[in-house]
Amino acid sequence: MLKLSALIAICVSFTISARAQNPVFSGTIMDTLQKKGIQNAVVAILTPKDSILYKFTRTDANGNYSLKNVKPGNYILLTTHPIFAELMQNVEVRSADLVFPAIALTSKSILLQEVIVKSGSPIKIKGDTTVYTADSFKVRAGANVEELLRKLPGIQVDKNGKITAMGEQVKKVLVDGEEFFGDDPGIATKNLRADVVKEVEVFDKKSDQAAFTGIDDGVKDKTINLKLKDNAKKGYFGKLEAGTDFKNFYNNSAMANAFKGKRKIAAYAIMSNTGKTNLDWNDAQNFGGNDGMVSEMMDGGGMMMYYDGGSDGDNYYGGRGGIPQNWNGGLHYSNKFNNNKQSFNAGYKLSKINAPTGERAFTTSFFGDSSTSATKITNGFSSKIKQALNLTYETDIDSFNNIKYTGKGNLGNTKSSGDYSLQSLNAKSLLINTSSRKTSSDQDNVAFNNSVLWKHKFKKASRTLTLNTSYNISNSVTNGFLFSDNDYYNSGVPYQNDTIDQKYKRENDTRAFSTNFTYTEPLTKELFLSFNYTLNFSSNTNDRLSFSKDAAKNYTVPIDSLDNSYRFKQVSNKPGISFRMVKKKYNYSIGTAISSSHFEQDDITKAVTRKYDFTNFFPSASFYVKMKNYQGIRLNYNGSSKAPSLDQLQPIVDNTDQINQRIGNPDLKQSFTHNINAGYNFYNVLKERGMWTNINGSFTQNAFVNESNYTDAGRSVTRTVNTNGNYNFNFYSNYDFKWKKPNMHVGIGMNGNASRNISFVGFNGAVQKAVNRNITYGFQGSLRKEKENKYEIAINPGMSWVKSTNSINTAASASYWQFNMNVDGELTIAKKFRLGSDVNFQAKQNDPRFPAKNQYTLWNASLKRNIFKEVLEASLSVNDILNENRGYDRNFYNNQYTETYYTTLKRYWMLSLTWNFNKNHAKPTNDF
Repeated sequence: MLKLSALIAICVSFTISARAQNPVFSGTIMDTLQKKGIQNAVVAILTPKDSILYKFTRTDANGNYSLKNVKPGNYILLTTHPIFAELMQNVEVRSADLVFPAIALTSKSILLQEVIVKSGSPIKIKGDTTVYTADSFKVRAGANVEELLRKLPGIQVDKNGKITAMGEQVKKVLVDGEEFFGDDPGIATKNLRADVVKEVEVFDKKSDQAAFTGIDDGVKDKTINLKLKDNAKKGYFGKLEAGTDFKNFYNNSAMANAFKGKRKIAAYAIMSNTGKTNLDWNDAQNFGGNDGMVSEMMDGGGMMMYYDGGSDGDNYYGGRGGIPQNWNGGLHYSNKFNNNKQSFNAGYKLSKINAPTGERAFTTSFFGDSSTSATKITNGFSSKIKQALNLTYETDIDSFNNIKYTGKGNLGNTKSSGDYSLQSLNAKSLLINTSSRKTSSDQDNVAFNNSVLWKHKFKKASRTLTLNTSYNISNSVTNGFLFSDNDYYNSGVPYQNDTIDQKYKRENDTRAFSTNFTYTEPLTKELFLSFNYTLNFSSNTNDRLSFSKDAAKNYTVPIDSLDNSYRFKQVSNKPGISFRMVKKKYNYSIGTAISSSHFEQDDITKAVTRKYDFTNFFPSASFYVKMKNYQGIRLNYNGSSKAPSLDQLQPIVDNTDQINQRIGNPDLKQSFTHNINAGYNFYNVLKERGMWTNINGSFTQNAFVNESNYTDAGRSVTRTVNTNGNYNFNFYSNYDFKWKKPNMHVGIGMNGNASRNISFVGFNGAVQKAVNRNITYGFQGSLRKEKENKYEIAINPGMSWVKSTNSINTAASASYWQFNMNVDGELTIAKKFRLGSDVNFQAKQNDPRFPAKNQYTLWNASLKRNIFKEVLEASLSVNDILNENRGYDRNFYNNQYTETYYTTLKRYWMLSLTWNFNKNHAKPTNDF
């Protein structure tokens, strides 16, 4: 016992001795201005690895402090005071007492007077999301979001307002994470002002179900989210714009926003005949299905999609439909209630567009060693009225359950008419056929889409269950008249004539039901297992009726060969399983699903039913690595199937164009597409350098392609068939950096596309396989320099080389370069006036097959002045000063090439007044 007591005494004495040997850390805190000690400043020592507080004290009346028994080592010294700027320093404490040199703190008021503090980095990369700090990219007073997006590295906005981010088209634009007037990108970017935006986020938006479970379901839309500044949520703001040339053109718009905490109320209205519609092809596609949606292979090898309004070609989207008159308006309301447990989002839009159209197309087609040329002239007019309603309601039932309802509805009417003429010649310039056609139609559309998503969390972390059910209906009824007069020639001598005078009715009805449940189970803290099951059912019916005139000149006689009622049913069951690993530095997932599909075609008119089944495997995989300094690499793969449309299946002739007819093919199989995507991004905050690189591609099994059979009379019948071998790959890369000495932002990038498209061409019964290979590669650059309240200029050159080859006839192939240059600038004169100008130069290599002018310059300019403290802006602008704007396309596709001229808006001037109003309240609130 005595020995144990002696041992304890020795240990205690050693402990006391060791503590006595720890050094004392002391010093003084001073004021930089008065050189006096600062009382009650907090002096803290933090551990360097995890910044945990180790010791702290306060200074006395003379600014002195002392920390005793500080263990030797490296620390972070933090000094703070309410009226002085905080200071952090590295310090090393050794075995002896340390008197640290006097620390001088700077008053916060002096810092605010003398230093401009930038709020964070201009660009941040968080996983697969790129975040831009809006105020780091200066725009003119009153500029809209679209002008802001044009200055963000990795984002391009074309003249029609289409947004491309990291080489992919942006499908959605959200405001504070929510839909704004639905998800129409144009309304937010064209009407919201840039100065109310805090951050711009760019990411691939997953479905709500995938975002909750973490299991990729293949739904990914390139999305921009506009995060608003806090002061923009406390009052109202907006703008009114009125413009006219006092004769032919006008452009009037208004938008008002009243935000109060979580509540958002907004309204907009547009009346214009300068092409400002706020509608794009997404909006057209969402309206009553895909009627009138056309895909074309462009000369660069990419696909152009546009809405042609049906067979009469009244397509005003993308500037191809003449000069539309537009009346467009909408209301938006969203709010969150009960401490954000409930949310409601609704929007209503009404639009009317009167659109004249005019187009001339010259096409050369090849059949082995022979060829034909055709000239087509189309003129038309359409009047469209559309109403669209969307609403979303979400509620947290309790801490474990959430339900979200989404509903969308569309009602519309389109009245259209058109005149069409065609003349075809053989290689000896002798007539083959001529055709003239007049059409008129009246179409009513209705569509309703509904979905309910239930999300459940179990008590065990990461164990979840979701159920997503949707029911969609759409109906389209068209009544129209067709008059067509067609002549056929043999060596230039007429030998046959047919005339069509018909009334027709088309009714298409679709019902679709889908339900999906997903269960996730955590196997470890980092590994997750997911089971999912999807059931899909759809029924699509298409009724076609045609009538010719009776003896009394009334359309009462049925045309049996053109009448048909057809139904297409689809039922699929798709169970799947996947694994997901989530690490701090990386995550990956891998999974597969098997689909059993049953298709049933019912030709009601002929009492013929076809039943067939398909089985498909759907593998999927994704991989993401987070690297240091805002770097990341991602890889994705998924497979998807597509059933043929009813129009592709229904075995009835569409004789709208008597020279070029279409017929359905009931033997079509569903297609399967493999999609691959890879990307690498990085951004260096200190050096202001970044790179965005993206590669995406697809190749399709049983792809849907055209088979066209021609006769000596120049007539053709086209149907859809399946084939293998189609693929399409795209590459985009852009490196952006700040050139410090001239204070200029520079961007350099490359792009490329490679595609293979197959079709079949028959001539007098002999069918050939036509293979089109298209390769495009090029570069793009950007230079941007600005001086606040002085000037800004941006130069964006681009050049590419195009090679298109055709397997049937080399005369249908092409190889050429194309160049474009856009210069956009603004100069402030005498501190009151702003002179702005943008010049777009386009040029293509000469080709003797295309006599059209291969280069043109589109030059716009404006003179603006802000009055009444920048609240009101007066502007005088001139569009297309050189009067060179034109609608022109070159297309190489299958066994033919085409040049197309279409009506477009040319030179005009306009005087405009814009009133930007803004009123913010002091205290925000969360509820209405």
